[in-house]
Amino acid sequence: MLRTFIAQYAEKQRLKRELAHRRWEQEERWREEDRAVARAARAANEVSAVRHGEVMRRLAGISYVTLQCHEDTWTFMARAAFGAWEPAWSQSTYDAGNRVGPDGRRLGLFSVDPNLPRGRITKGADGMQDVVLSGHNLVRILDVLRNVARSDDPARGARGRALYERISAVAEMTDPAEPAGKTTGFVVRIDDSLSERHVRRPSPSLNTPAVTGPGTPAGRGRRRETPVLVPFTGRHEGTSPSHEDVPRGS
Repeated sequence: MLRTFIAQYAEKQRLKRELAHRRWEQEERWREEDRAVARAARAANEVSAVRHGEVMRRLAGISYVTLQCHEDTWTFMARAAFGAWEPAWSQSTYDAGNRVGPDGRRLGLFSVDPNLPRGRITKGADGMQDVVLSGHNLVRILDVLRNVARSDDPARGARGRALYERISAVAEMTDPAEPAGKTTGFVVRIDDSLSERHVRRPSPSLNTPAVTGPGTPAGRGRRRETPVLVPFTGRHEGTSPSHEDVPRGS
């Protein structure tokens, strides 16, 4: 009897160890699959050194460029590039009321001076805004976005790569033969305007007559108008240079 009990106990322990080992092997396979997916995502978001160097060289000749983007997009890029930013800010210089710019405490959080005095950021509708950047800041932002694209977080990496692609598109508009600091007026749209509106259209007439009669509530038998979302047809695009778009001075 005792021997039978001991044998059963030993068999149960062996089965438990075997199940635990199988569970560990399965979890290890899952971990390896996750690592493979993460490596593939990082590889897809990687910007080659050759291409990055060419983009930097072309952008060195730009004096100013205007980015049209949502304030949340700009906040994401500005925090990565300069260390601090708030969506409500429209300047990087001191603001005693801390409504349109940083106060004294926030000024100390900048890792790099954004050099965005009053007038460089124009707020628009639906959170959209125009940000006038110097070539120096543009190069820094793109350099930081390349590092963001290498993030282990797939969502952050994909966002960094997408923003890098849209901003670096301005490099294709430049002429390397032009002297440095002579190119102005580029306007690059990063985000589409969020200007969709709900409109109402009359519903089609019913095939059957409305239900009427004593005790019938008014309006019964009619269909309500259906709200229809009209899609926005704008496209991501960069416009050709115009010397009237941005100031020439720094």
